[in-house]
Amino acid sequence: MGKHEITPPEPITELGDADQRLPKGSGGVDVRGLQSKEDAAARAADLKAQPYGSTLREYLTAIGVIVAMTWVLTFTRSLISFQASAWILITVVVVMAAYVGRGATLLGTVFSALLWDYFFEPPIHSFTIAGFDDQLLFGLYLVIALVLGQLTVRIRRQEMAERGRQERAEALQKLMREAAEAGGFDEMISRTTRQTAKVFKAEAAVLLAAGPGKLAAHPAGMWTVPKEEMAVAVWAFENGQAAGRFTANFPTAAGIYAPLMTMDTRVGVLALKPGHAAEPGIHLRNLLDAFAEQIALAINRYQVHEISEKAKLLSESERLSKTLLNSISHEIRTPLAIIHTATAYLLDFESRGFSASQNEMLLEIQEATERLNRLVGRVLEVTRLETGHVRAKIAPGEVSELVQMAEGETRKELAGHRLVVDLAPDLPLVPMDFELMTHTLSNLMSNAAFHTPPGTMIRLEARVEEGSLVLSVADEGPGIPPDSLPHLFEKFYRAPNARTGGTGLGLSLVKGFVEAHGGQVTAENRATGGALFRILLPLNPPAAKQATGKLPRQNSVSLSYPAL
Repeated sequence: MGKHEITPPEPITELGDADQRLPKGSGGVDVRGLQSKEDAAARAADLKAQPYGSTLREYLTAIGVIVAMTWVLTFTRSLISFQASAWILITVVVVMAAYVGRGATLLGTVFSALLWDYFFEPPIHSFTIAGFDDQLLFGLYLVIALVLGQLTVRIRRQEMAERGRQERAEALQKLMREAAEAGGFDEMISRTTRQTAKVFKAEAAVLLAAGPGKLAAHPAGMWTVPKEEMAVAVWAFENGQAAGRFTANFPTAAGIYAPLMTMDTRVGVLALKPGHAAEPGIHLRNLLDAFAEQIALAINRYQVHEISEKAKLLSESERLSKTLLNSISHEIRTPLAIIHTATAYLLDFESRGFSASQNEMLLEIQEATERLNRLVGRVLEVTRLETGHVRAKIAPGEVSELVQMAEGETRKELAGHRLVVDLAPDLPLVPMDFELMTHTLSNLMSNAAFHTPPGTMIRLEARVEEGSLVLSVADEGPGIPPDSLPHLFEKFYRAPNARTGGTGLGLSLVKGFVEAHGGQVTAENRATGGALFRILLPLNPPAAKQATGKLPRQNSVSLSYPAL
């Protein structure tokens, strides 16, 4: 870095416009051109920083070459004219300008003119110029030597600048090719890290985002970032600015930390430990920014591709699960109906020939069959909800009639509990699908009975609040674990302390049925103990919410059937 030239990753075999050749070999990767206004600013900055662009060695070289050539020409004064000596010295200055900087060329020009005047132009060994012709000749010598020397230096600088741009373009192209040809994320990080280290002659590492305020080094890195400098890397990541050595932010650090970010996201930090003490020029700083941007784009592409693949796999898994559940549910209903009919026949017509234990077993078979039939029915309802086949047929309905129907459907489940119904007076007719809301309310009441001890109270209330009908079901059970509250209405979800024997579908159906009405359902723990479920039904539901109700997409679908 600094005055060091970048060695191209591959031998350059073809000159030409790098901006035109880069897209051809980029493999469809985004290309960022380096020859822009930034380059013009960089050249201006270089000229301002080094107006004469020469080292002490070049100055000494210029003086030595002019002195040596003058010494050689002193032996030829009897063979050639002093005018020919001038042209020879001008030629030496022009040739020398191709190898030294502008300041050394300027010094060599003036010094050669003085030596020519002293040793060759009459009178010899004197700086006196006798006549007008000799004065004119000296002036022309000085002008020609200066112009030709400076033109040669400019051409040389332009050639070096073009070569540098081409080498940087080649390096960036190689980086993009390495990223595009990698067979996986880890290989891509490994390849781009090696290419970065090679170009910048430094040890390189990639630190990836691992949570708020945390970075984790990828194993492919060549440099282990010290723990005391991880804070510098985190600062660069959070502020989106380069930090560390040779920067204005934490300049005492041993490494350079460039944030890896795209237009809308930050993915990590590129860490470099330079192998020399020379400060990088503006060209290399711009190249480092381009490297960081391309590596960030490559990482972002892999992350987006991974998310897309997971979403595709999840979608396919859910589709297969729905198909499987739907097929199994339909196939199971027929044998369930046969089993139920057979046990009912045995109990009604053949019970006289059975013992008490046999009758009890028949009752258990019938009860298990009914429970399995309810499970199959709920699975079918879930499938219909998710495929959009459930349509709420909205019509004005009596709340008291709804409560009576739900109480009748759950009479068996509530047999061991005390049910208290509290309906506010003068409840209006509420727009609802009476059948769906009956299933909804009965599911909540069955759920309360299932998860509370026998003899406890279940309270059902109905009232109007702020333009909505509020139906609440409260119990005196153990309540809901706080960690389970966000997942309570997910399919097949079962709280850690739930009793066995449920389906895990009742509450998800409740949510789907309520949302089909444009309403919402919530769950919370009561201050006095137990759980409280609240259903809010709008008295003027939006038309868009009346058409259909779908269950929210879950992260995964389990084929086990835990309790409700």
